[in-house]
Amino acid sequence: METSTVTAATPPGVAPADLLDRMERNLAQHVSYLHSALPGATVTTTGDLLVADSGINDDTFNVVTAARFTPDTANARIAETVRALRATRRRFSWWVGPASTPSNLGARLAAAGLPAAEYETAMWAPLAGIPDVTPLYGLTIQSVRTPAQLAEFATIQAANWSPPAPGVHRYFELAAPVALRPESPGHYLVGYHRREPVCAAEVVWHAGVAGLYNVSTLAAHRRQGFGGAITLAALHAARAAGAEVAVLQASPEGQAVYRRLGFATCGRFTEYAVVP
Repeated sequence: METSTVTAATPPGVAPADLLDRMERNLAQHVSYLHSALPGATVTTTGDLLVADSGINDDTFNVVTAARFTPDTANARIAETVRALRATRRRFSWWVGPASTPSNLGARLAAAGLPAAEYETAMWAPLAGIPDVTPLYGLTIQSVRTPAQLAEFATIQAANWSPPAPGVHRYFELAAPVALRPESPGHYLVGYHRREPVCAAEVVWHAGVAGLYNVSTLAAHRRQGFGGAITLAALHAARAAGAEVAVLQASPEGQAVYRRLGFATCGRFTEYAVVP
């Protein structure tokens, strides 16, 4: 695994320009690396964009990101891409991050008829300074090694929707052969409270940074510290594997938690909805 050139000596809260690029490249890897296991899925990478199409009509797994358009090409590339996505008759999410170009890409997407659907805060932290893990009584955190454990991970993720999203189970069932490879860039964790799976997290190692994703706790088990515990376990796993810097996209509810763990804000990600 490659490690980041950004070190703990970088002033807190000041994100170097290359970190923002690494963050978006990590996100692009996160949304696409499992697609090779899915029948009918495609990942299209050009010099200026990544389009991950799972073949499932679910914008959680159909993602456009890492746009590097120029001011002169942006409008044409947006129109071309939107036409191709709508022709699939599937929903997509187009994520614009702090390194996406041109700088007014979000406004151009909105003008093209793609509404902003979600906002998340870009955050980063040097892993040398993360707190130690404090064990919680009755909570055991395990790395996912088997299809059964990956199914438990999927169950926790699916519960973020009401009713639980069935496509999440199908996606991870199909993706298991790639997700469980030792050389996979993703590392999955599940937390068990008294043997019941209650929380989960994923770390993706790519572009010299560790990207933290899918930190979730079942609703009935929240406010007991499980989310913070599995977050720290994931960060320590990343540091043990050689990563120096962690990045994430935080919801408004999660920002305070991540700040307490040493994360600082470095930008914003906006999701734009692409509907057939």
